[in-house]
Amino acid sequence: MGFFLRRLFVALVAATFLILAYRQFTLRVDRTHPIASFPTPPTSPTSRTSPSPITRPIRWKDIPQRYPVSSTIALPSGTTAPRPRIQHEFGVETEHNKAQRLERQAAVKDAFVHSWKGYKKYAWMRDEVLPVSAGSRDTLGNRGATLIDSLDTLLIMGLDDEFARALKAVKKIDFTTSAEPILNVFETNIRYVGGLLGAYDLSEKKHRILLEKAIQLGDMLYAAFDTPNRLPVTRWDWQKYVLNLPRSSRSTLMETQSPATRRATRPS
Repeated sequence: MGFFLRRLFVALVAATFLILAYRQFTLRVDRTHPIASFPTPPTSPTSRTSPSPITRPIRWKDIPQRYPVSSTIALPSGTTAPRPRIQHEFGVETEHNKAQRLERQAAVKDAFVHSWKGYKKYAWMRDEVLPVSAGSRDTLGNRGATLIDSLDTLLIMGLDDEFARALKAVKKIDFTTSAEPILNVFETNIRYVGGLLGAYDLSEKKHRILLEKAIQLGDMLYAAFDTPNRLPVTRWDWQKYVLNLPRSSRSTLMETQSPATRRATRPS
């Protein structure tokens, strides 16, 4: 019995030390973690997310940069070096293969049309549709992320009437501001800028509004690169930038810079 009590006592002491160590660790995290101590801004009647709402379009080129570029390197000029073909060579298509391809193609198109109809009915001009609840939500600034994402697909699938309707909606979107005060630069770049330029390219540059909106958003995103090392802020408080308020530029990643650079240049 004495041996059993000694083992029980040792176990209780060890458990007590573990609990105390855990509490000490959590208290330390609460004191040092920047998110834990950051105050939640109050909401205002005109904005869901910002204590200092900006209600008018912004001319980003008129805002002076804090860390202007002192010198630049010109892009290469001359004839582009030939690149090898990367597309697969399918060869001669048999009647059986053609029928199978068309059947699969139709199935993919039907699935897209079904999703597109749901977006139009339940989430038109919003960022995302919620298919289970038949609702919608905005996760990327309330600028029609799904709509912009779908422009090139509408063109590829030959849904010209739907593309024309979506194009009219694009004209109404203000890409100089965002409903979210904290902008995800990476997602905004690949989904909005990529979607607009992709559709502009696939439509053979027939719709200049797509290029104009991409430039409009590009001017905004360029300000996220206004940091001492010219690397972008991945979670960028654009309102603080406009209002010239102090902001942190600690969150910078190379993964954001690379696709942003690719969006700015197009191989010939």
